[in-house]
Amino acid sequence: MALIRFASNRQGVIGLIFALALIPLLAAGGAAVDLSRAYLVKQRLGAALDAAGLAVGTASGATEAELNSLMLDYFNANYPASEIGAPATPSISIKDSEITITATADVDTTLMRIVNIDKITVAASTTIIRETTGLEVVLVLDNTGSMRGSKLRSLKEASRTFVDIVFGNETEPEFLKVGIVPFTGAVNVGTNINFGDTYTTNNPPDNSFLAFQAFVNPKPGKWRGCVKARVTPFDTTDDSQLEPNVGGGKWERYLFPDNFFANPWRFLNAFNFPFVGPNKFCPVELLPLTNNKQEVLNKIGEMIANGVTHINLGAVWGWRVISPSEPYTAGVAYDNDKYNKAIIIMTDGSNFISNAFGQYSGYGRLAEGKLGTTNRFRAQNELDNRLTDVCTKIKAKGVLVYTIVFQLFSRSIQNLMRNCATDNGKFYNSPSGADLESAFRAIGSELSNLRIGR
Repeated sequence: MALIRFASNRQGVIGLIFALALIPLLAAGGAAVDLSRAYLVKQRLGAALDAAGLAVGTASGATEAELNSLMLDYFNANYPASEIGAPATPSISIKDSEITITATADVDTTLMRIVNIDKITVAASTTIIRETTGLEVVLVLDNTGSMRGSKLRSLKEASRTFVDIVFGNETEPEFLKVGIVPFTGAVNVGTNINFGDTYTTNNPPDNSFLAFQAFVNPKPGKWRGCVKARVTPFDTTDDSQLEPNVGGGKWERYLFPDNFFANPWRFLNAFNFPFVGPNKFCPVELLPLTNNKQEVLNKIGEMIANGVTHINLGAVWGWRVISPSEPYTAGVAYDNDKYNKAIIIMTDGSNFISNAFGQYSGYGRLAEGKLGTTNRFRAQNELDNRLTDVCTKIKAKGVLVYTIVFQLFSRSIQNLMRNCATDNGKFYNSPSGADLESAFRAIGSELSNLRIGR
């Protein structure tokens, strides 16, 4: 009888059914609440990653460790740990011009714990594509005798810093080309560059050089590649005209005269070319524009300090290297809006020429009057004027000009170099090696920011 009454009692059945149905209902309601919280966390996570990605994307020239630190700073500032959702450390991936940052966050559940779901893991990522603008830059570097010792070591270290910044993690970037022009009283264009038949430098005017070369060393190539300045005004232009009545004519070989007391060629050998012989005071060969980082670093390492100072010749050859016209043609057209061009001119001294016994430069001997005078001080003033002329013409082409003086305390030369720069902000006075390093670092960062934008 009792069994019959129990079976007929519908209230208990309904209660049991309701209790069993309540579990999925509560789980469903809890899921809606917890999923809403998870969605909110995902939005916050994405916003924090976007902020971090944009910061990293515009930070050109930074090391991988610096980029990682910058990413964390921006991420943490936009995703406070005190708010809902505990994130793991975000990770960054950089491939060419694409930056990807990812992160996950755990959201503790509330009602979903009923079905043993204690947390929800959400993930977010952001990808920033950096727009790349091409950059061509030439370093015109003082390799004169006053740079010997610690000064040249400081220059090499500062130059390497610059190279590391502009190249970043890339060894052969597609949109970057760098050239190096070491200068003294002449510039070494090399003996194997392809000027074409009409651009081959004239034969040495002194045949005794060839005879002596054959006598001392039968191997060819004793002329290392330094050339004389072209006739004015073609010593201050990238004009490639060759006919004397129309343009500057061919470049003549620089051959320091033989003299028993001041420059005895008899002691010529493969190891003393900067100090004696026809190549005395001839710096190492310039490096035309290249996107190969190691080639640039190798050239910096080769530099040797020796000789007098003609900043204008370094500047004009820096312009010729970056110019689209011959003799070097790796430079893009000046009006190419996808590229920026820049020249960095660094010196530790003033222009110098002397008629003292044994002196010689790209303008020959002072007594030859190739600077329009045989007076030393007027000739040096003329070298300054020609530097100003070169700088003015370079800037007129839209090329950025940066200038650096290193341990040079002459106000007149500082003003000369300041006026050569595109503006005052692109002139750097470096009284110490640390200042020189800072100057190259600042210029490298500025040029990198021109090359890579958000």
